[in-house]
Amino acid sequence: MEDLKIVTASLIANVVGLLFPIWNDIFGLVLLFTANFVVGLLADVCNHREWSFRKAFCFFRDAGMYFAMVACIYLLGYFKGEERAAVHCVSFMIYVAIYFYGTNILRNARLITNERSTLYSVLDFLYYIFSLKILERSKCLKDYIDYGKNKKDFA
Repeated sequence: MEDLKIVTASLIANVVGLLFPIWNDIFGLVLLFTANFVVGLLADVCNHREWSFRKAFCFFRDAGMYFAMVACIYLLGYFKGEERAAVHCVSFMIYVAIYFYGTNILRNARLITNERSTLYSVLDFLYYIFSLKILERSKCLKDYIDYGKNKKDFA
């Protein structure tokens, strides 16, 4: 049993050592996902919705899958000898997560604040910019959103 603990600890330490070049990105994802969870929880509490273990479980499952994807992409690039390309790919994935989770955070933060407050106006403006105006600047993102709407119509 002691040998299993040593092997497990060594394996985890080696993986963490390999992921060191993207450690700041991983830490940023932890902050982003934590903010999303907390703001979503506050939005539910402030709007008198019941706590849902299923919703929380789905969030942690999705966050874990995203961390695993980021780590696997980096490690695959590292082992192929293309560490810089892998770091750029991970960076792109972080920006995508910032856009989608940031939009969700802004939407939930608007639900928490009073509609007559200045903070609500700031959050509403930022949500407007994130959810609509960025779409006009990014044809690829607009095409994806349109694809998602059409896909849901056929499902």
